[in-house]
Amino acid sequence: MKKLFLIAAAAALAGGVYTAEAAPVTYVPALGGNVGYSYNSAADGIHNIYMEFSPLNRLVIGAEYRDWINRDNETDVYAKYRLGHMYLGLGSRDYYYTGSKTYGLVEGMTNLADRLDAYASLKVSSEEYEGKVGVLYDLAPSFDLDINYTYYDRDSISNEDGVGVGVNYRF
Repeated sequence: MKKLFLIAAAAALAGGVYTAEAAPVTYVPALGGNVGYSYNSAADGIHNIYMEFSPLNRLVIGAEYRDWINRDNETDVYAKYRLGHMYLGLGSRDYYYTGSKTYGLVEGMTNLADRLDAYASLKVSSEEYEGKVGVLYDLAPSFDLDINYTYYDRDSISNEDGVGVGVNYRF
């Protein structure tokens, strides 16, 4: 499984990456933002909402709330900086069972076809690593459909993976 994420991330980063993000990976221009909702089939299901904003060129700040059905919830707060064709960042995830942990992230995205982008992201902390690969399809000028696969490798509970679907709005 780890090899799958490394290959997907390398392909996205090497293939003319445009940008990246923590929830799905999308481009965030200066003074622009994204909001979105997704559902993932991991465990008993996960509802996820996120919001990002770029106060300065190349800098993005964001927050993400994840509700694990029949468990509890997690909240991420993060900042990332665009270096060339990728984002590198730091964040803090508040785990419902162990408190908060700082994580590092790397994300990339590339265009596959007109209105279709592929992305990969990796978050690593002392508690887990989370890998995500997916595609975004432009439904309309400001709306994307997101289909993805996410794998959560955690130290203190069983590993989880699942397919997700969501919608994103860019402003």
